[in-house]
Amino acid sequence: MRPALPSLRISLIALASLLVGVAIGALAMLIAFPFLFAPPPANDAPPAPMQAQVTSGQPATATQHFRFDESAPGRDPIHWANGTGRFMQSEQGWVLRLNSDFKAGPGPNFWLYLNTRAVGEESAFQVDTGRVRLARLRSFEGAQNYLLPPGMDPSQFHTLTIWCESFGVYIGSGAIERSGG
Repeated sequence: MRPALPSLRISLIALASLLVGVAIGALAMLIAFPFLFAPPPANDAPPAPMQAQVTSGQPATATQHFRFDESAPGRDPIHWANGTGRFMQSEQGWVLRLNSDFKAGPGPNFWLYLNTRAVGEESAFQVDTGRVRLARLRSFEGAQNYLLPPGMDPSQFHTLTIWCESFGVYIGSGAIERSGG
């Protein structure tokens, strides 16, 4: 009976090593996938009313705009977002527009949120109980439009934030500023 014990021990060690290897491999692929297979840059056309204003040279109607904060304490070389955007009225309702200068470091499962308070790092995001999840980020680069839910008014929010759902990590944010046209 004694020879079975080392064989069992070796089998358990081999099984544990296999499980650890599979877990590490899955985690590595989850992290590497967005870098290896990033979606192409977006190039959405501006919403219809804005497109007409751009073509005619007329000033834009009242909007709320933002710039991703490049000095936010939650940023690091891997988790970042740069560029500008705005909220504007369209025929369908309010639209969040990330402008063509938008770029973010790639990662898995990024979502756009509206926050009721200033956000510049994980802790500020997590304590905002009034935050609203808008949409999954479609691309890490380029112009993108996201229709807000009916009845939602972006002037009721303070910050737009990009958040990684998979790892609970802050990516970037911009304070929403009001302007008129």
